[in-house]
Amino acid sequence: MSIVLEAVLSGDQKGYQKVRQQGLALMEVLLSLGLSSVMFLVLYTAQAHSQRVLIYSQQMHNANGLLDQVANQVLAYPQHYQMLINTSPKSAQGCLQGSYCAPAAMTQAWAAYWQEDLHNQLPNGEFTMACDGRCTYGNTLTLGLTWTQSLATFSESCAKGMACMHLNIAL
Repeated sequence: MSIVLEAVLSGDQKGYQKVRQQGLALMEVLLSLGLSSVMFLVLYTAQAHSQRVLIYSQQMHNANGLLDQVANQVLAYPQHYQMLINTSPKSAQGCLQGSYCAPAAMTQAWAAYWQEDLHNQLPNGEFTMACDGRCTYGNTLTLGLTWTQSLATFSESCAKGMACMHLNIAL
């Protein structure tokens, strides 16, 4: 942008002469800096939110995979699924490296593995298992995962700030 200035000539010359100045005025510079700052703030905020959504999406993917593995275990060893909650025996971990194990030991080995995976993948993750009435043939087994997640909203089965997933399995 060019600015036209009028300058008084020195000496015996009378009148004014028009002088063209190249460059930007201070006001234009401040305005462009202010707009640039707002644009960078908007971009930073959008990037930060996108990062949080990506993390939430990864957590949902991990939770889906974990529930799928647990459901497959329940279907493979239906008489031992109650042992999925008891994760105390670490000695049964050899079952997961190809050793032969009884179905009860295999179920406990998987439960210990999933519990460790749950704590590594989902912040404050908890696994629940409940039956409608008695856990017998013909009833429904409900597997649930909950973990803390700031993007999660309130629902009937889950508090705000907690992400929840439930899977119902017919026994």
